[in-house]
Amino acid sequence: MERAKDKILMGGERRMFISDHERRITAYHEAGHTLVAKLLPGTDPVHKVTIIPRGMALGVTQQLPEDDRYHSPKAYLLKRMCVVMGGRVAERLVFDDVSTGAQNDLKVVTDLAEKMVCQWGMSEKVGPITFTRGEEHPFLGLKLAQEKTFSEQMAALIDQEMLLLITQAETRSTELMAANRSKLDALAQALLSEETLDGQRIDAVLAQVQ
Repeated sequence: MERAKDKILMGGERRMFISDHERRITAYHEAGHTLVAKLLPGTDPVHKVTIIPRGMALGVTQQLPEDDRYHSPKAYLLKRMCVVMGGRVAERLVFDDVSTGAQNDLKVVTDLAEKMVCQWGMSEKVGPITFTRGEEHPFLGLKLAQEKTFSEQMAALIDQEMLLLITQAETRSTELMAANRSKLDALAQALLSEETLDGQRIDAVLAQVQ
């Protein structure tokens, strides 16, 4: 049952050759997501993290909410962005470089920031107003071309506010990671040796770090 659930939620396993260096990058990337999620209170619990390729991803960090969620407060969304940026931050901290592995992460935080600013009124500078920008077709799940109903100045302000939200999340993740580097290393080493860690094993690994 656990394997079936993982296949549905994370995709089927893909056994493929991956060099030791790329496995290490993936391990630190997923460890970054996991560590930020564990350090920030109020985030969804980490159910499992793996560096076994699944679907189109080389690694997956799976968070599952404890209860059904119908409202997402701004504080929760900001922490969610910190978790998503954790993988890219870990790569930069450890390897002094970033890779294409964060492509989907950047798409997620960009879409989230756009909705926060344009649809959910979560930007103080833009204010409690909604724009069609960032909306998706309810059936196709695709953005449709629509007439722009706001000025170039407002478009520039939206871009600035989106970038501010993303960079603030990246900065917060960097601070947490730098202050807990030993825990990041411990999680990455555990992933390299075990490949998959469940929630209890993650807690055990972090508990061993002084």
